[in-house]
Amino acid sequence: MNRLLGDSAYRFTGCDCQGHSSEKFVQSAGLSYFHLPSSDISSTQLTCLHIGFFIHQKRLDGDIILEHLYTSYMRDQKNVLTTVPAAKAEDDDTPRIPPPPATPLDFPCCEPLAKEPQELREPHSLVNLFSNILRTGPSLKHLEALNVNLVSNVPLDDLLPGTYLPPLSWLEDPAKIHDASTSPTTIPSKEMLSNGGPAPSHEAFFTRVRELLYDNEDAFCVVQRKISRSNHPALRVVHFRKFWDNLALMAEYWDTSLDRYSKAAGESGTSAIDSNESLSDAQAVTELEVPKDSTAAAEETYTGRRKDTGRNMPGKYREDTVFNFVEPLAWSFRCRLEHARMQPKLKMQGMILPLPHNGNIYRPPKDMRQAKRGSVEGPMVGIFCRDQVSFRRPEDKVSEGKQEILDLLREVGLMLMLAQKRAREGKHEQKPGEDQWWATKPRWGGGPGGELGISAEEENVEETPTPEGPRKRSKKMNRAELWRNVRPPAPTWEVGITYKRIGYMPGSEFDDIYLLSSVNHHISIIHLRINDQYTEHLPKPQERISALDTAHEPWYRLEMKRSKWFDLFIADDRIQAARGIWAIMSWLMRNVKNTETSDQPMTQL
Repeated sequence: MNRLLGDSAYRFTGCDCQGHSSEKFVQSAGLSYFHLPSSDISSTQLTCLHIGFFIHQKRLDGDIILEHLYTSYMRDQKNVLTTVPAAKAEDDDTPRIPPPPATPLDFPCCEPLAKEPQELREPHSLVNLFSNILRTGPSLKHLEALNVNLVSNVPLDDLLPGTYLPPLSWLEDPAKIHDASTSPTTIPSKEMLSNGGPAPSHEAFFTRVRELLYDNEDAFCVVQRKISRSNHPALRVVHFRKFWDNLALMAEYWDTSLDRYSKAAGESGTSAIDSNESLSDAQAVTELEVPKDSTAAAEETYTGRRKDTGRNMPGKYREDTVFNFVEPLAWSFRCRLEHARMQPKLKMQGMILPLPHNGNIYRPPKDMRQAKRGSVEGPMVGIFCRDQVSFRRPEDKVSEGKQEILDLLREVGLMLMLAQKRAREGKHEQKPGEDQWWATKPRWGGGPGGELGISAEEENVEETPTPEGPRKRSKKMNRAELWRNVRPPAPTWEVGITYKRIGYMPGSEFDDIYLLSSVNHHISIIHLRINDQYTEHLPKPQERISALDTAHEPWYRLEMKRSKWFDLFIADDRIQAARGIWAIMSWLMRNVKNTETSDQPMTQL
């Protein structure tokens, strides 16, 4: 039998023991083709092989063969629909060899303070300072040069515009609120957003956020197609289904709530959270009892959700989880979440610094033809996920570890890059080397000896077709052609992005930059308030800080605020993070023309 699965038909082409085609025997039974859906069904193939082998020996009736094939086909289809994904092929209650110890939770805690004009030293050369960071390592001098002021654990009411933060009453079903006039809603009613669409209502918020209130185990049973627990109704997951699917993958590395170790002889087990009852708190450190005796460790068994430790988790799991957590909220405002289209780069005093970056939230244009081409406007909000799980050495003091300083520098660099992109609104790109002689004119002046001393025979090398055919020709260029080929550097502006300051208050000197930062299985919201003079001053060559303005809001400071780290495994933290993202989108997507002047973005601490 050469092929059992064809174009929606099974055909017997094997041979029996007498050298005759088994197709002849099948036709004698009245079954030449079996019209079944084409799919990879292994047991059906085996059934056909068995029938092809025994058909000549037993002369099976055609109805029996058809019934046998149909039974095998339906059994395989049932297995396909009820198969548990590979990520959860093993039950949590099955005793097995203990995985590596859980990774302790660690968070960056660096909180630098900005300096006043009289405290500032001579202006640093940012080029010399940051170009030697690989040799000297990151230090507080780098943050001092940027004059960063960071305050952590800021409540959402102080971090985000209070009038745009969804109230706690929005966590209730709007259908149960009969009297809409008495509904405690503080968000101002705005009919249209800046993109021309309607503003999301209480119902839109509740429809999405209620899926984040589900119990982790119940939601995992839904996305993994497992039988729901007793006395637990079946849940309906629509908007955040991909989020729960990826969170289940993260739980196999980070979730220690079900960790339990027991002896093989049936002794009472110990839980991983017995020694730390406050493990659910995002700031707690996971402490596990690791068996010291190797013999006892070999006899110990483990039941729980983890398959490995958190430091071994692929970074793609964290990125997909955060993206699928933010995307349903961004889509409520008709915004799009995209990965970085090119390597993000920060311009700093003539120097270009590459930065690690995951993606941004953009606004599609109103023109449908441009939107279908993939054009976007923005950026609005940045997303940064890292795989690092340790930020300081044992001998380092809190907020002085090199890794946590470097982590903060990356966050500051990403937010400065977003500010530079938003400041490009209404400007045209000045490409590197544009109208410069070194990017347009040939380099050789025509002296004796030829260019680079290359002989004339080597210059006349012709292209020869490759064996694959005339379509694929070698693009080999000799040294003379490479020398004559004068090209300017690649452009730094992304193609298909219209840079705009979405949500910017006209006439204001400050711009609000937001970044969603993720580490471990947590997420935090960072806000940066930056002056336009700082954004314009940063890419220019070094200048003396002689014209510093001593106004009420000085431009030479970077005011940063960070929320607490929200644990994605805890329902209350998920809700708070969703409320913060919803407030950011409501503030940035508001109709600025109709916004009252009393709506101030932030209050200074």
